[in-house]
Amino acid sequence: MEKESKKLPYYEISGGYKEIGEFIGTTFRKQIQESVRKRKLEIDRYDTYLEKSNACLSITREYFPNLIDESEAIANSAEVPLIDYFFINNREAYDPFEESDRQDMVNQDHCTVVVGFNNGFPIIGHNEDWSIDVIDELYILKVKMKERSFIGLNYNVGVPGLSASMNSFGLVQCINDLHQANGIGVPKNYIARAILEAKSLTEAEEIIESVPRASGFNHVLVQGENVRNIEIAGDRVGIENSLGKPYIHTNHYLTPELKEYEDFHTKSSERRYERARELVKEKMGFNDVRGILSDRQDSEYPICREKETIGSAIFLPNESKAFFCYGLPSENSFVEYSL
Repeated sequence: MEKESKKLPYYEISGGYKEIGEFIGTTFRKQIQESVRKRKLEIDRYDTYLEKSNACLSITREYFPNLIDESEAIANSAEVPLIDYFFINNREAYDPFEESDRQDMVNQDHCTVVVGFNNGFPIIGHNEDWSIDVIDELYILKVKMKERSFIGLNYNVGVPGLSASMNSFGLVQCINDLHQANGIGVPKNYIARAILEAKSLTEAEEIIESVPRASGFNHVLVQGENVRNIEIAGDRVGIENSLGKPYIHTNHYLTPELKEYEDFHTKSSERRYERARELVKEKMGFNDVRGILSDRQDSEYPICREKETIGSAIFLPNESKAFFCYGLPSENSFVEYSL
C-alpha cells in the first residue's frame, strides 16, 4: 500500500480570458506580488530589462491579444503592473536560471518526457524537474472555456501551460527547456499558453511557426497515434514526426538541423535520455510509464532526481484522464483527474 503523500493544489475555473486571469491573479496575489518585489531587489538595472520586455509585450499583444487580456486581468487582480507580470514570463529578457544552469550542469537540468502506446492509444508521462525551492509553486489548473477545456501542471506566478497539459481535443503538450540564444519577439511562455487551445497538431505547429519568437521551448505534442517533437532555436524550427512508436525527450536537441544552434546541454540530459530509451517498450501501460519516471538506477544522473523532480504528470487522452504527483514519483502517489 502506498503511503499517504501530499497532493498538489487543484483549482477549476470556467469562463473566458478575463475570468481566467482574474481567478489566477486573485488566487495567487500574494505570490505574484512577492515575486515582483524580490525581482526588483535582486535584478540589477531592473528597469532597463522592462524596456526589452515592453518590446516583447507589444509583439505578443499583436499576435495573441486574448492572452495579453488574460495577463492584464492577472496583473490587475494581483495588484501589480502588467509589465512587471509580463517580465516574469519574459525569460528571454532576463533569466536568472540560465547562468545557474551553465555553472551547475549536473544538478540544474529540467524535465523528462516519455510517450508510449497501448493498442494504439497514447500514454504520456512527464517529470517536472526544477529547483526544490519552488515545489510549492506548482498547482493543477482545469479550465473550461466556451468551446474547449484544458488541464495541466502550472507554476503559480507564470501563465498557464509551462509544464505538461492536455486539452479537450486530445492534444497533450509537454514542455522541456532548451538552451539557445534569446531575442525580441513572443516569449516562449506565451507560445506554450497559446498551444493549450490548439485543436490539432497542425494548428499547434502553425502557432509556433507563424509568430516572431523571442526564443523557444521543446514542445512534445501528442494527439492520437501522432507524436510531433517541435524544437525551436530563435527563428529556426526543427520537427520530428513519429507514428505509434515510443518517444523520449529530455533537454537537448534531437533534430540534426538545430544541434549547431544549441548553446550547451548537460550530461544529465544525455544520460536520462539514454536510460529512458532502454526502458521503453512497444506496449506500455500506466505502471510502465510511471516506472520510467521513477527510475533511479543511474545513481549519478537519474531520471527521478532527489531535490530536482518536483512533480510528475501522466495523461491518458483517449480516456480524458490526467494523473498528477507531488514531488518524487518513486515515493509519492498519483492522483486522478478527469477533463
